[in-house]
Formats: sequence, C-alpha cells, structure tokens
Amino acid sequence: MIPARYAATRFPGKLMQDLGGKSVIRRTYEATINSGLFDSVYVVTDSDIIYDEIISHGGVAIMSKKEHTCGSDRIAEAVENMDVDIVVNVQGDEPFTDRESLEKVLSVFYEEDSDKIDLASLMTPMEDWDDIMNPNSVKVIVDENNYALYFSRAPIPYPRDREINHTYHKHKGVYAFRKQAILDFYHLSMRSLEASEKIECIRYLEYGKNIKMVETQHEGVEIDTPEDLERAKKIINKENLLNPKPVTATKVITSNHRNFPMVPKVVFGEGCFNQIQEIISPERNGVAPFIYLIDSVFENNPSFIEERIPLLYTDEIIYISTAEEPKTSQVDMIVSKIKDNYQYIPSGIIGIGGGSILDLSKAVAIMLSNPGSAADYQGWDLVKNKAVYHVGIPTISGTGAEVSRTTVLTGPERKLGINSDFTPFDQVILDPTLINGVPKDQWFYTGMDCYIHCVESLDGTYLNAFSQSYGEKALDLCKEIFLENNLTKEDIDAKLMMASWHGGMSIAYSQVGVAHAMSYGLAYVLGTKHGIGNCIVFDKLEEYYPKGVAVFKQMKEFHDIKLPQGICADVTEEQLNVMTKVALSLEPLWENALGCDWKSKINADKLKEIYRSL
Repeated sequence: MIPARYAATRFPGKLMQDLGGKSVIRRTYEATINSGLFDSVYVVTDSDIIYDEIISHGGVAIMSKKEHTCGSDRIAEAVENMDVDIVVNVQGDEPFTDRESLEKVLSVFYEEDSDKIDLASLMTPMEDWDDIMNPNSVKVIVDENNYALYFSRAPIPYPRDREINHTYHKHKGVYAFRKQAILDFYHLSMRSLEASEKIECIRYLEYGKNIKMVETQHEGVEIDTPEDLERAKKIINKENLLNPKPVTATKVITSNHRNFPMVPKVVFGEGCFNQIQEIISPERNGVAPFIYLIDSVFENNPSFIEERIPLLYTDEIIYISTAEEPKTSQVDMIVSKIKDNYQYIPSGIIGIGGGSILDLSKAVAIMLSNPGSAADYQGWDLVKNKAVYHVGIPTISGTGAEVSRTTVLTGPERKLGINSDFTPFDQVILDPTLINGVPKDQWFYTGMDCYIHCVESLDGTYLNAFSQSYGEKALDLCKEIFLENNLTKEDIDAKLMMASWHGGMSIAYSQVGVAHAMSYGLAYVLGTKHGIGNCIVFDKLEEYYPKGVAVFKQMKEFHDIKLPQGICADVTEEQLNVMTKVALSLEPLWENALGCDWKSKINADKLKEIYRSL
C-alpha cells in the first residue's frame, strides 16, 4: 500500500513533481512493483490527480472514502475488508525504494520472536550532523533487541557528553504491519506525544505495540522539500548517464579536452598558517572531528605545529612516519582506525608535511567516502564518490603534491597514483615559514622533484600552452633558486613554494616522463624515497634529457650534493624484472616522454642497463 496525499504540508503537490520524465508517485509505484515481492500493489489517495496519474499509466489505485490525518489511517480503511496477512506501507515520496530493504522488513515475520511483533520498520545509520539536527529527519532509538523505544524529530539521545560514541539512526518510512495491528491503530485516538511530534508510529508505542526495527544501509532520498527533489533529480541524471538509452544521431560531436579540477582555495604568505581556524571553521560538521595527519618529524617540536592547531570536540592529531613511501595498506589502516574510533565521518582531513603526507591525506579523504581498498583506485578516474573535505599544508616544497590531481601510493602490485577529479585539495595553505629548518639534502631533493617535473613536461609530447606556461615559470624559478646566490633565505622559501605550485600545475594537462617512471620502480623494490630516487635516475638520463641533465649537474655541484652510488649494485635479476615491469606499466609517462611509438624505443633490457648503472 502506498498512501499518497496531494496536499502535503511542507511541499504541496510534491508527489506530482517531475522526476526525470515521470512523477514522483509513479516512480515510487513502479519501484515497488519492480521489487517482485508483493501479490498486489495499490496507491491509496484522496486526490483525483494522483488517482488518474496511476490509472492512466496502467497502475492500480484506490480512492480514500474519508479525510485522514495520516497514511496509516488511509491504508487501514483500504485493507479492512481485504483478505491479507501482512500489509506493507511504502511512502509515496520514496522514489528510490529498493528490493533489499523491503525484503529485510518482511523477514522479521519469519524470525523466532515474530509472534511478539506487531509491525516492523526500517532505520539507517546517520553520519551527517546537519541531518541529525534536521527536524525533517525522524530519529529512532531501540533496545538491545532492536525494538523501538521512541521516535523523535529532535536528536535522540541528546549529545550532552560528546565523548559517547552513539550511532544515530534515521527512521525510514517503510512499515510492515500485521493486518490486525493497523486496524487497531485506525480505531485508537491520537495522544499527546504523536500530536506533538507529528510522527504516526508513536501512536503504536503509546498503546503498547511492539515495533521491530531493521537496519538498512540504503539511504535513498525522501522528497520532503524542493531541495530534496533537486537531489533526487541528480541521482536520476547520474543513472541515465550510467545507463544511456540508444539514440540515433546524424552526427556525433566528440571532444578530447579534459575538464580538470584545480584547488579552489589557496592562501599564501608568511604566518598564514595561524589563520587555520578561521579557514576551516565553516567546514566543521557539528561535532564531527577534523583529523590532522602530521609528519612525525614535528612530534617533538609541538610549538612549531601542534600548539598552533585549534583542537575542538574530538579533533585528533595523528603523527605519521615518512621513513617509507606512503602505501595503500597504510591508507587502509588509517581509514579503518578513523571509522572505528568515530561515530561520524570527519569534517575534514588536514595534511601537514611534505609530499608523502600530502599524498597520504588526499588518499585518506578519498577512501573515507569510497568502499574497498586504496589499491582498488590506483589508476586514472576510478574514484566515484567525492572525497571528504581535505586541506593541504606543505612543510617542504617541490613535489607539487599540494596542487596535483594525483596521490602516489605503493600498492601490493605497483606504485601508482590515484588520479581523479576528487583528489585535489579543497584548500591549500602556503606558509613559507613552515619550511624553515629543512635539512639541506632533503631541501635539494624535493626541489629537484619540481625541476624534473618541469623538464619532463616541457620536453614531452603532451606539451601544450597550458602546461608550457606553468612549466616555464617553474623552471625559471628553479634556476634562480638553485643556481644563484643573491636571494635571502626568506625569498628562497617563498619562491620554492611558488615553483612547486607551478611545477605541479605544469603536469595537470601534461605528464612526467622517464625519470619518474624509473623512480617508481626503485621505490617499489628498494623503498627509495621519491625525491632522491628521481635525482639518482635523472643523473643518468643524458640520452633523453641532455640539456636538463646538464643543468641538473650544475645545480648538484653548486650545492655540493653527493648522490648515493651503487644502490642497484646488489639487486637480483628478479628484482630488476620487477623494477622494469613497474616502470613500463606507466604507459602515459612513456608516451609523453617518447611518443605514441614508445614501445619501439624502450624495452626491459634498456631499462635494466640504466638501473644497473645507478
């Protein structure tokens, strides 16, 4: 039974609103029919408009004989003289009603305690604090056996002690009644609690009926407001895109231009880190925490970072060691820990550190809203759900991770980035004072990561005016920073931050090349850190980047940098095979470096020769 009243209080006429070419009530009716669970499905309405809508499209509808204050009364009138055992009430404003949820609510009548159950209903966990506080979202609390204790539009229980890890549940408007239970309801008068909350199932509780609640993960969209309707339309549009109907067209226009996202907000300047509370406060979602992932190098210097962070409620700092490159397993572990420790999805993830921490933070933000393992998303455009709000605060410059569309992770089978529209940070804070005190070698290696980005982008076959404009500026800044001695330390730090930003942008519409591909192989097998790995490889790549390598050697000599030697001296043939396999799997990098016919210009034997020289 689908009760359907035209004159809804909050959104009059909502059931007849257009939703992807069909009315809301028609979509609900068809979804219920398509579940295949029912002997009969009826729309019960007081409206000629809704009645005609269902009948005209081949459905079955019943006109209510009386005015009713709630859907249960309307159903009770309709079923009073029907020969039925179980009656299911599906709300007319639930166009995404699904079979699994309906099966769950029906299954309780086959369980051991079924003789105690008068009716059953659905609930779904709530994580959004705005939704918990929204009076249009009815909350339910249950006992240890999932029998309903009370329903309310207020947040129950009230979160007086926010350390208590309670899971709130939203009541979903699907009921399964024994016929006698709904007839009893029809003949019982409304009491004060129901009248106050305007929640009809409270009447059952007030008269001692047992309501068994069943948890479902299906969220759907209830059409209570015009805003809900717009959300529903987006879901329908997405489904249409994923399941397009065949069309006949005389001409199909295609485009190869990618609509890449960029970091929407950035603040730059000495001391701007002190504005962090002002910057992130608008994104705080009730008591849902901000989680700070910080390079463990700062753990013993709390005044530099920790004491300047405005921790509120259950906000948490997690220090992360960067002794090794970030791994998919590490991301999974952090995500699992956050989900285990907190009732709500975090308000945001704040990454503070170098490229490893920034990559890790982007990946954690993605995986908090996407199922499975981070390893499942290594590749291009595999992420489907928007990441949790995430902020990047670099404390070393050069990697471009603060602006990049990629988060590079070592997985069980390869080292590869999660490259998606949802990867870039929502906010970046560039404070040059945060890169004070970086050890000289590390400063050089990460700076050279930026330099190598530029060389590989500017020498690549993917080059276009967009990438070129950023790459040339970053390259000029790198030469100024690493080959001149007329800059102050403050100027160097500020310019290197800008070089890193421009270097990261230079590959947004382009790609990196040989050095990065081979460095990934080193990192996967030997655990070599990205920045130093790039330098070790690039130093041997005169054949591919003669001018770039010549300038690199000048920079290395200018700063008296001694690269590690012989790191591949003792690698086995098996290890070499893995290195080359990882490197050659990065096809876009090789195509950018060598062109579409790159496979005729490079092979495993050639790569092994270069690796052996390192």
